[in-house]
Amino acid sequence: MAKSKSYKDIAYQYLKEQIDSNLLLPDTHLKEVEIAETLGMSRTPVRKAMAQLAEEDYIRIEQYKGAVVAKNALNARAIVERLQFIELLTMNLFQQMQNKDVQVDVQKVETLKDEINASLTNFQLEAYFDTEFRMFTYLVSFYPNSYFRQVTLNTIQPLHELYIKESKEDPTFFRREAKDLNENYATMLEALIEKDYALARKQARIWINQLILYQINK
Repeated sequence: MAKSKSYKDIAYQYLKEQIDSNLLLPDTHLKEVEIAETLGMSRTPVRKAMAQLAEEDYIRIEQYKGAVVAKNALNARAIVERLQFIELLTMNLFQQMQNKDVQVDVQKVETLKDEINASLTNFQLEAYFDTEFRMFTYLVSFYPNSYFRQVTLNTIQPLHELYIKESKEDPTFFRREAKDLNENYATMLEALIEKDYALARKQARIWINQLILYQINK
């Protein structure tokens, strides 16, 4: 293997891992000189690595600005890891709500449940994700720690952007999964109303596992 290609692979893997782990956030400008100095190599292999990452939609090349981290730079592994993280956050949230004997706003949750049902029944993609995000925004308000509230929403939002993009390109998955999602959400939200947190955690696990299986079998 040529030396320049080896350096290019090192630069590619470094940047890819930095993006996957959110150490390089969306819209971050990537400077060849700084990356080359960090890795102890010339700018040429870094430039080649950036070109490959641009082909894979991890970054985009903008005129006059250069390389910028793309908003939806998430591969299948990164998506699964985020989903697993969301599951952990959700399980922790529901456990805290149970420990504090939280009673959700019944009218608000019923409204969210009806809106999710309507959007899934009518295959209204953006309306569904908007309602789901509002649901999470309401639920994480029960977190006493503002950092956990923000981390949860910051983890979910890029996934929503990616799912909307993918579903617009190919609505097959959304239509296929809409019925199961609808039933799962109805049961989970009803469990929260009834303060049956064990059932709510169970439904959340089912929901996350459905999304993980989709990514694995994609």
